[in-house]
Amino acid sequence: MRIVMRVLEDKACSSPENYLFVLVNLTIFLDSVLYGIIVPVVPHYATALGASPAQLGVIFAAYSAGLLLFGIPAGIACDRYGYKPPLVLGMAGLTLATIAFAFSGRIWLLAASRLVQGIAGAVTWTAAMAVVAALYPARRLGQRMGIMMTSGGIGTIVGPALGGAFYQFAGYAAPFLAVALAGTVLGVLLWFSRMPETGAGSAEGNGEDNEWEKGNGRQNEGESRSGHPWGSRLKTEFRPLLHNRKVGWVLLVIAAGSSGFGMIEPLLPLALEKRFGLNSAGIGLLFGAFSFFLALAQPFFGALSDRLGRKPPLIGGLLCTTVLVPWLALAPNIQLETAVLILLGVATGAYFAPTMPLLAESTAGDSPANGRYGTTYGLSNTAYSLGLVAGPVAGTLIAQRWGLLAALLAYSALLLLVAAGAAARLQETLKKK
Repeated sequence: MRIVMRVLEDKACSSPENYLFVLVNLTIFLDSVLYGIIVPVVPHYATALGASPAQLGVIFAAYSAGLLLFGIPAGIACDRYGYKPPLVLGMAGLTLATIAFAFSGRIWLLAASRLVQGIAGAVTWTAAMAVVAALYPARRLGQRMGIMMTSGGIGTIVGPALGGAFYQFAGYAAPFLAVALAGTVLGVLLWFSRMPETGAGSAEGNGEDNEWEKGNGRQNEGESRSGHPWGSRLKTEFRPLLHNRKVGWVLLVIAAGSSGFGMIEPLLPLALEKRFGLNSAGIGLLFGAFSFFLALAQPFFGALSDRLGRKPPLIGGLLCTTVLVPWLALAPNIQLETAVLILLGVATGAYFAPTMPLLAESTAGDSPANGRYGTTYGLSNTAYSLGLVAGPVAGTLIAQRWGLLAALLAYSALLLLVAAGAAARLQETLKKK
């Protein structure tokens, strides 16, 4: 909170930048709150509607499907039409999904609502990260991106608690109606906000003086409607990114990291219950500690990367995570298990925090992909989603055959390979002054 207040008081930032930055953080926070609210509420409601375990799995998987399929289209839309339309449409989708959740009386409608929520999440996260990349120069981008990641982390922590409390004392619809109201207000505020310019070559790419759009967010309309065939335009937009080695390495780090989340979430709770006799509340507290310290770490390591460069915290965080992960299965008591999860949250924040500014700087300046922040962050969301999908599958297959420790060792080996490759091949993007 102290860091957020410092940003608001920073005289180096103009007031429009501060205002838009707060709105973008509230957007990410609200999306994460809705994601978390569903966790304690929907299973009870879906079961009351007669949903089978398989149908309940489909309801929750629908979010990942929307996030995976619409990250890249959302990014292209940002680069082509400006940041405002995707942000406002994303909030509208979030509001509609929330209202549908509140009044769903059918299992298929719950799944459809969850899919719309995933699509809205892909759009809002992609556009929000692109806006922050366009707002701030490189020397302050790490901290700003870290704060935005913290907003999402706090929303994920707060959401389940709010959902459970509202459900217990005000009924099933109450938490969703509250989020829908907040989403409506936030969407209106975003619509009347000025946004930075977007589009290839339209901004200086993390320069000191980013221009602000004067219209309604469709500043490159002439270019986007130039009459070139759709396929030709896609090749033009993707070719610079696909040939950008720095972008490729950062996407690999993101996918590898998220695969660990996907692997640990289904496997570790069973091990904690078996080894230490923890109930669902105790397991939730341990995962909450991990999420809390991950959220706290990202602004710190983001700001540190603004000073030291992006590679030191990224490589250091990957190596520390490599060492810590096997101890999730080796810790002899609950105290050490808690310490490992806390340290793992910090280490994860250390290597995730620099990835977002790295992507912005890799597509800025003299890069042929200059200004394509939307498409770049759409790719990052897709990479994150692919990791979440691949992690549980690979982890479960290994754990069923050789046990949890083998799965964790395989994940550590993957991170070690990624760290070695990034150390050798990833170029530093932050220019020293």
